[in-house]
Amino acid sequence: MNEYTFKMVSGLVGRFAELLESIDQKLDKVNVAPIPTDDTPELMTIKDLGRYLPSHPKPSTVYGWGNDNTIPHYKQGKTLMFKKSEIEKWLLRTRVKDNTELMEEAQHYCATHPLGGRRR
Repeated sequence: MNEYTFKMVSGLVGRFAELLESIDQKLDKVNVAPIPTDDTPELMTIKDLGRYLPSHPKPSTVYGWGNDNTIPHYKQGKTLMFKKSEIEKWLLRTRVKDNTELMEEAQHYCATHPLGGRRR
């Protein structure tokens, strides 16, 4: 391990600043997925949808979703089209409940369904 002296501090601080600047420049170059904006068309192709969805699925994945009727879509010949508003609803319907909501739901169920079920 290197031992540093007080005389070396100013040089080390300068080197540290250079390293931080280098890291900052590299981070600026990182290709971050763009946040969808209002310039996304209302009707999207498979490529548009791939750029729009957070997971950036491959076209073959999207075709599979369409074939399974997993995702809302329109078919014009062999071309699949997706309506932005329907995709947003589709994304939001997969929300996972938090623990508080699950506990409230369980308490409601227990209150409305007596132990032992119905008797004849």
